[in-house]
Amino acid sequence: MKIIALLKKDFQVDWRQQSPYTGILLFLSSTIFAAYIAFGGFISVELWNALFWIILLFTAINAISKSFSQEDRRTHYYYFLCLPTEVLASKLIYSFLYLLIIAGFSLLLYTVFLGIPNFSLVHYTINLSLGCLGLSSAFTMVSAISMRATNRSILMVVLGFPIVIPVIILAINNANRILEGFLWSQIQGNVLSLLSVDVIIIALSFVLFPFTWRS
Repeated sequence: MKIIALLKKDFQVDWRQQSPYTGILLFLSSTIFAAYIAFGGFISVELWNALFWIILLFTAINAISKSFSQEDRRTHYYYFLCLPTEVLASKLIYSFLYLLIIAGFSLLLYTVFLGIPNFSLVHYTINLSLGCLGLSSAFTMVSAISMRATNRSILMVVLGFPIVIPVIILAINNANRILEGFLWSQIQGNVLSLLSVDVIIIALSFVLFPFTWRS
């Protein structure tokens, strides 16, 4: 299957370079340790949650925003092998899995240094997964659209900010309620709203990307 082959290619490219993985690990470790030093290990639940999502957001920007930058020289090669939707699907899946692993490692390292509040890990994991899906999809879509642009970094900021904001607001609000002990029935509507935003971002990606890919 072409999507699986493209996923394997992305993994092999990142593994051979290794700089993406080492850079992300260094960023996470240093940022979380700096937070531990700054707060002395004592931190409120609200600040614990806000700081975690801030770290995850900037990690996602560094990890995923350049997902299409390495494809400039392979574009014409892909024309004869894959459909645009197959290329985009592989990028979306890879970015989501990549960010999900990063989020899991971040949460583990974060709780080691800054402690772990009393909350439902299952509910928090569901919300975290949906947040990762939204962030990875948004940054992948923006990276794909701005791939051919001259001022790529500026365009990514202009396009990415309004797309990421709804995901971050919903994910952080849901996480705060989970940490406060809300029942699942009380936050189910907000979780479905976050899922809906994720689906809209993914749908827009599949609508817009083929036009960018062929231009």
